[in-house]
Amino acid sequence: MSYPGTRTVTIFILLAAAPCPIALTQGSDGPGDQAITVEPGLKQLFLDDYAVQEMKGLRRRMHSPEKKGPVLKADIPSDGDFVETVSAPMWIPDEGVYKMVYECNHRGPDYWALATSEDGIHWKKPLLGAVEFKGSKENNLIASPGGRLWQVIYDLDDPDPERRYKGFLGRSGRKPVVSSDCVHWRQLDLPSLSSFDAGTLCFDRERRWFIGLLKMEGRYGRAYNISESADFEHWSEPRFFFGTDDKDQELALGVIRRRLADPGLAKPLFIDPDPAVGWQAPAWQRKLRWVARETWRAECYNIGIFPYEGVYLAWLMIYYPTGTGLPERNNTDGFHLIQLAMTRGLKKPLVRLGDRKAFIGPSRIDEKGLVGNYDRLQLEITNHPVDHDDELWFYYSGFKRRALQHDRWTDGSRREPSTLSAIERADWIEDTHSAILLAVLRRDGFVSLDADEGGGELVTKRFVATGKELLLNLDVHKGGAAKVEVLGGDGKPLPGFDLESCAEMIDDATRQQVVWKANAHWRQLRGRTVRLGIQLNRARLYAFWVEE
Repeated sequence: MSYPGTRTVTIFILLAAAPCPIALTQGSDGPGDQAITVEPGLKQLFLDDYAVQEMKGLRRRMHSPEKKGPVLKADIPSDGDFVETVSAPMWIPDEGVYKMVYECNHRGPDYWALATSEDGIHWKKPLLGAVEFKGSKENNLIASPGGRLWQVIYDLDDPDPERRYKGFLGRSGRKPVVSSDCVHWRQLDLPSLSSFDAGTLCFDRERRWFIGLLKMEGRYGRAYNISESADFEHWSEPRFFFGTDDKDQELALGVIRRRLADPGLAKPLFIDPDPAVGWQAPAWQRKLRWVARETWRAECYNIGIFPYEGVYLAWLMIYYPTGTGLPERNNTDGFHLIQLAMTRGLKKPLVRLGDRKAFIGPSRIDEKGLVGNYDRLQLEITNHPVDHDDELWFYYSGFKRRALQHDRWTDGSRREPSTLSAIERADWIEDTHSAILLAVLRRDGFVSLDADEGGGELVTKRFVATGKELLLNLDVHKGGAAKVEVLGGDGKPLPGFDLESCAEMIDDATRQQVVWKANAHWRQLRGRTVRLGIQLNRARLYAFWVEE
């Protein structure tokens, strides 16, 4: 809050090789000058303009996590033909391990299994003795109450140890289930939530808020409703949350055309003619439930949402169907891209980030080859990333194909194994079809404000200063620097907080304290209304925040 007799203060964070003061224009505290709240410990990211009053010479950039490759794939008989998951690894403090539930696909009755890891990279498949598979219980299969069980979270704070693990059961509809050990599950006597096969179960631990993303049929195909619960028993009426829009459809044609024209990217097996030639799906195809619209479009195949620094972030599994699946003609072939979005409340619409470009895209076959290149066509999200020191670890599933490419020709007719080349045999027959993969992102590293050697400036909105320290998540490149200046409401530097008094910052670190010389300290500004101005030179700024 503001105290009587204090004046409005403006703070400028200046990142520059050559210091030069920035003066805030007089009279900027007008109708368009909104105040924001900066709580101690809560970082202010630059996903949108929430904290930004004005910018000059800066470029907002979305960053992709660095791919680390597969960490788990089908390599024991009970895994079946391939594995996948929509539930990120769960850290279990009492046991000192991560646990991950995944689905084992057998092209028939499917199973669900548990893997454990001490470091999140090297995974073991423990012998659980819970489910018989081919005459033996020496496997890592978990005991589902009946139906698909792969949407799982860990609720450390539940006082009932029998309910620490929570999940959704079922392919068509979602039935809440609980477990004490993540192996033996029981169904709660509750109504099912309406949903098709895909979806996720998410958890906001701070607010103790359970979130169900429920697949439904939208305007352009697959879309999602949302249902919420404070106790995992009483769920809100599902309401529409996200589906692709007209702009996605406009962009889809270019996305698909560029994909098909790029020899370094894997292609779907079945590809309908380009709509530009006037082709339309035949009447029989338009009547099918799963192919109710033309191919060459964009739809949301799945979505994971997670709280992060006061907002909700979502990674979207955007699907681009290119052709009708043959010969069954009951689905489509195509490819996925993972995109990023955010919202400042679950009842507010998602805001797409990075101009709807891929947050995680396919691995190129001209760089990684075919064998072992699992995320070249299909990419499947999990419910949230995993915090790991100064990084965020994103686990996702990658698939070589959607339609079985080794036993079909492009017209859907049967392909004989004898026609496979040596590399095709190694890729499709000797290797598995999917893997669970890891990609690593810098903490807070979703979006940065960038400037080159020409420099750039940022002015934030007003907020009341709290805390004892001001910190930045900052990457200063060689030859760049960072400084902070504090200005008053009249646009003049406060004594001791001028640019020349600030200790220069030249490092790349997720946590950098802003320090002034002499006796000027951030804590002296507590209770005053302040503003941050940021001048970047050869640097990237990811976040700012205050701490007690």
